[in-house]
Amino acid sequence: MRRILLVCFKEESARSLQTLLPDSLSAEIVWAGQLQQARDLLAREAFSLIILNLPFPEKDVEAFVQNASQSTSSGILLLCPQESADEILRRCLPQGILVLPKPLSPPLFVQSVGLGLSTSARLSRLLQENRRLHSKLEELKLISRAKAVLIEYLKLTEPQAHRYIEKQAMDLGLTRQQVAQNILKTYES
Repeated sequence: MRRILLVCFKEESARSLQTLLPDSLSAEIVWAGQLQQARDLLAREAFSLIILNLPFPEKDVEAFVQNASQSTSSGILLLCPQESADEILRRCLPQGILVLPKPLSPPLFVQSVGLGLSTSARLSRLLQENRRLHSKLEELKLISRAKAVLIEYLKLTEPQAHRYIEKQAMDLGLTRQQVAQNILKTYES
């Protein structure tokens, strides 16, 4: 289920924004009335979208938003007064933060929420792919180290070392990574 974090100083603002969200989102809405409360929630839980409604009495709003954009895969929608929208947009655009001036147009707000949720879904997929590729790279590094050890200690050629690891994996029903770890334990201990 999607989760949306509404960061609004006033609870009635959060309720007003919540009424603008379409029921078709079927999202759990969580309200935070202070930035520290929002930080704590973000540290413990994942949200698809963060909606931050300005103005906020706390001074570190920009640091909060930038930290959230760097440490989460959440879409971020920043609602701000019309007179400061251009300046805020200029500062937030490089972080991929959506800025929407107030007063809000309900259809534009709903579109922006949809865009924020889509951004979050895309970021989540990219992060998952990044983790998968990082894991594969670590596996290849480990196997390369094991091949180097076999070349050094058993005087095998690179193709022979490769074949040795593949055959051990098949014969023992292990992954190549497990075989490589066993080789390194044997020869590097």
